[in-house]
Amino acid sequence: MQFQQFRLFRNFSILIFCMLATSCIALLIASKVVIAHAAKNKTYSEVSQVPYRHVGLVLGCPKRVFGGWSNPFFENRIASAADLYQQKKVSYLVVSGDNHIQGYDEPTDMKNALVEKGVPADRIYLDYAGFRTLDSVIRLKEVFGQTVVTIVSQKFHNQRAIFLAHHFGIDAIGFNAPEVALRYGFKTFCREQFAKVKAVLDVYLLHKQPHFLGDKILIGNPTSTLDAKRALELAELMCSQLPNVGTFVENREALDPKTMPIENRPAIDDRYYLPVSDDTDEALERLGPYSVPCLVNRLIDTKWMPDPRTEPLLGAPVVGDMAYMILGMKGVPDVLPSLANKKPNELRMNDYFIWPNIGDHRNQLQKAVRVWLADHPDCCGVTPILLKSAPTQPRFRMPEADLARTTMRFSHLKPGLSPSEVLSIAGKPDAIDGEEARTNETADSPSKNGQLLGFSSADHNENLAYIYFVERWAAEIANRDPLRDRYVILYFSGTGKLLRVFSNVSEIHPIFPKSAATWEHLMWGVPITGH
Repeated sequence: MQFQQFRLFRNFSILIFCMLATSCIALLIASKVVIAHAAKNKTYSEVSQVPYRHVGLVLGCPKRVFGGWSNPFFENRIASAADLYQQKKVSYLVVSGDNHIQGYDEPTDMKNALVEKGVPADRIYLDYAGFRTLDSVIRLKEVFGQTVVTIVSQKFHNQRAIFLAHHFGIDAIGFNAPEVALRYGFKTFCREQFAKVKAVLDVYLLHKQPHFLGDKILIGNPTSTLDAKRALELAELMCSQLPNVGTFVENREALDPKTMPIENRPAIDDRYYLPVSDDTDEALERLGPYSVPCLVNRLIDTKWMPDPRTEPLLGAPVVGDMAYMILGMKGVPDVLPSLANKKPNELRMNDYFIWPNIGDHRNQLQKAVRVWLADHPDCCGVTPILLKSAPTQPRFRMPEADLARTTMRFSHLKPGLSPSEVLSIAGKPDAIDGEEARTNETADSPSKNGQLLGFSSADHNENLAYIYFVERWAAEIANRDPLRDRYVILYFSGTGKLLRVFSNVSEIHPIFPKSAATWEHLMWGVPITGH
């Protein structure tokens, strides 16, 4: 009797096992089929075939495996994500991974690796709560506000992520990182089979949600503009420091927002994501119609200013001459030939600096420009002014109390001070460009690469510059935006003297030499006659 009961129990157990095994196999197959169907024709292995998406989601994994060896899954995902960005298939990357214990930080590891491959730091957003693929996908929508995305991982992982994304209302495609040899990824491939089952159960049976959500983090710059009041104030500040124009770039391509519609954000982002060559000049140009009134007012300004031309001709330019040059770049036609009763090809370049200084010629020039502008109210750009891409919050903002102290310190600066004297007054700058940076290069001291000095270093013998930020958006100093960021730049001459101070902070006044004699003395040590 006992033997018969044992046989019955054994047979029943085998039946149950077979049923469970069959169910598991069926579930494995069904999950694989469901996920493969959801991702059908939605993954790409060639970057040239990937359609543009504003954001790419890079799924995390450990940087290193047991024993300290580099993880090929990690390396391949990073290389693929960098390639996707560099080929302009995405404008921003969200790196999502695990950071639940101190000392283990997948997102930071991914960001650092991407930066090493040339992806700008401020194009990378970190998701520290991507504990599972489900968390990464849902948080992309609920925290980062994205419903269209390119997911970057290996193909097997992309398929599962796309399945989850579509279930939660996200239009997702996948860019497949190169696969890893089976001998290195056998455990991962085995684990993925069960991960597919879990994904299906999470969606249809368990209704899983992320461990954490949190505050919204907007990617890039949602349509952001410069309001009229601030634009006019900034225009006045820029016009007041026309003598700070360090270089004049001829044949510059004018930025025409009419040809770049607002919805074409990637093109605008890429156009604005360029190094600044001259802060005063570029601010006045980009301010469009807002800077026209103050430039017209200064057409009769005869204060001396440094010659910004790479090949100086006869006639020393004054502030009014530079105002006329910039108005020309903004679309105002050259009215001077008709005023001088000459054909354009008969007017020499020297005449542009000599003719206005005769009699009431400057007043005639100003009147002619005003008449033309009255007949062409659509001149000189359109509003609103689009600003550079930036995070939703500044990198740092100087508190009002600190700004007041900084303003007081900067009020003690004057041309002729040495770098050490300036540091003792103004304190440590946020970044340095020039000789000092090359000999003592740190993260806060960028090497000379057009960061601050731009073209003016060659034209004006300026080989050292300090920058102090009040409000900063861009991660890279060269990509500062004179319309959005608030900062002060101090320029030093080849003789090691403070030469001029650019400022777009209304509380901090700009500084520049008031005469050619002072300029030459600071630049080259030429004695000031009569002193």
